[in-house]
Amino acid sequence: MLFLEITSAVTALTLVVLAFCLIPVLVELKKTAVSLRTVSESLQLEITPLIKEMRETIADIQVVTSTTAANADGINLLMEELGHAGHNIRMINKVIGVASTLVSGSTNWLTGVRVAGKLLADRLLKKKGVTANV
Repeated sequence: MLFLEITSAVTALTLVVLAFCLIPVLVELKKTAVSLRTVSESLQLEITPLIKEMRETIADIQVVTSTTAANADGINLLMEELGHAGHNIRMINKVIGVASTLVSGSTNWLTGVRVAGKLLADRLLKKKGVTANV
């Protein structure tokens, strides 16, 4: 029986020591649970306005992107029209180039005709025996 009494005493002593250690642990767990609940409630209060503000920001971003997309069509149209204007300017430049070539060539041609006319007139007059000072 002595062995049974010793083991019972050791078990009782172990339970007392365990109770002394377990009580502070349970108190700390309770404090942690209360603190966790407080933090959870404060996060819930702060997250709700943040989510509302985030939704408003997303709506603003959608408006900006849709406006930008609408303006992109206008910019594309502007670029196309600028391309057509550039093509027209190139065509006008070609026409002016051809006209200036013709004008410069016609001046030379007219000078040649004038000289040839004088030469023919001089020859005709020489054949008839009349000298003319032109």
